[in-house]
Amino acid sequence: LCNAAHKMGIKIVLDGVFSHTGSDSKYFNLEGRYSGGAYNDDSSKYRDWFTFGPNKFYHSWWGIETLPEVNELSSFCDYICGDNGVLEYWLERGADGFRLDVADELPDKFLDAFCKSVKSFNKNYLIIGEVWEDATNKFSHGGRRRYLLGDQLDSVMNYPFANAILTFIR
Repeated sequence: LCNAAHKMGIKIVLDGVFSHTGSDSKYFNLEGRYSGGAYNDDSSKYRDWFTFGPNKFYHSWWGIETLPEVNELSSFCDYICGDNGVLEYWLERGADGFRLDVADELPDKFLDAFCKSVKSFNKNYLIIGEVWEDATNKFSHGGRRRYLLGDQLDSVMNYPFANAILTFIR
């Protein structure tokens, strides 16, 4: 697909979700379909990716139990951004960048590592972040975010501008 798209001048940007997994993924394995998995195996190599409490309680994305929240600053970061990681896998197969789902819920250190990894393959690869509010003055994770300073994201999904245009047209 990537090769055919590139021949026609089309770039392939993958949509990545790095703030949570599915509860039935091999990494979490709530249903016990796979060997290992953080929920059923305390010694799982994915265990530090998730935060567990008493009685197998786990943090989930916006309280949705089927979406266990990932600790992006655990070994998960290296699994995604490191040598032989997820980013390398897809970029070597022809992807030209990533759109990051809920980028404003990802910590700066993860975004820094993500950008460094992607740009190490090609400085022109694109990283677009989903940020619902005004990304130029977004405050989260205990500080002002720096999405648009050139070392994390190349652009954001500009929902405030889109909403302004739609309001004007209506």
